Formats: sequence, structure tokens, C-alpha cells
Amino acid sequence: MRLIFTISLMSNLLFSSNLSKLYSLYENQKYDKACNYANKYFYKKKNKNSENYLTLYGLSCLETNNIDRVAVPMTRLTKSEDARANANYFGTILLQKQLLLQAILDKKPLGDLILPKTNFIISKIFRLFLEEKYRLEENTYIFKDKELLYKLYIKRVRRGDRYMVIDIYKDDKFTKRYQYK
Repeated sequence: MRLIFTISLMSNLLFSSNLSKLYSLYENQKYDKACNYANKYFYKKKNKNSENYLTLYGLSCLETNNIDRVAVPMTRLTKSEDARANANYFGTILLQKQLLLQAILDKKPLGDLILPKTNFIISKIFRLFLEEKYRLEENTYIFKDKELLYKLYIKRVRRGDRYMVIDIYKDDKFTKRYQYK
């Protein structure tokens, strides 16, 4: 009996330390480390079922170039209203990324799509793209929104891989790059 209690106590401490560590990384804006950490410890039983862990996992990966990892926690966020809302948020962003890729690579029109709005960078670019608020210069879509300038283009690498790249500029100075496969 005492062994079961000790094992249970240790697993609770380990679980809480996983969530605490993930939260600490996210809070300190170490998103890449948080995304990798969450992915590494996702398969611990309690992590797979913790809405807090899954949400932090998804949010951390959104802020990195690992946006496709959002699909893993998204599919498990089903138990509460808040969890489902978070899953829809992640799903919206993934769908917008895929639609932008298809529009740019395959020249497919997006038509009159109406998707939920989010405050994430891809959603902003997606809305501007739908509204045709860009200019096209040498296969680069250039968007202006308030004081920021965005450049959207496809980057090809040696192995034939293609990446959708969003560069952000403020006052004509490069500030951040998002790169999605």
C-alpha cells in the first residue's frame, strides 16, 4: 500500500513539475524551448489529458516555426468549453496557413472565405490576403498594417523543401521571421 502511495505521489510531483516547467518557459517567452519540452513530455499519461498542459503546448508552438505541432494538442482539447475554444483557435490558424500555402504555390483563389479572426500573425496576413491589401513584387507579397510591414514569400531549399516565410519589419528594420513548412 505504501509503495502505491509513494508511486502516486511521485507521479503527481513529476506531472506538476512538467506543467510548472512548461509554464515557466512560456512565461519567460522561451517559446521554442517550451514547444520542444511540451512535445518531449506529452506522452506522459497525465500530460496528455491536462487541458492546461495541452493549451500551453499549443500556444508555445504557435509562437515558433513549429506550428504544425499544434495539431497534436488540438485534437485532445475536447473536454470543456474552454478547451474546445482553444482547439478551434489552433485549428483556425493551421487552416489559414494551409490555405495561404495553397493560394501562393498553386495560385488557387481563396474566394469569399469567412474564417474566425484571431490575433495571430497568420490570421492577420490571411485577412489582408483575402482583402487583396498587398502588392506583389517578384513573388513576394508585401502588406502594410499600421506601423508594420510584412513580406510573405516562398523559400526553396536544396532538398526541394519549400517554406512559407513571413518577415516582419518595423520602421524599415527587420524584427522577426516566421518560417512554416
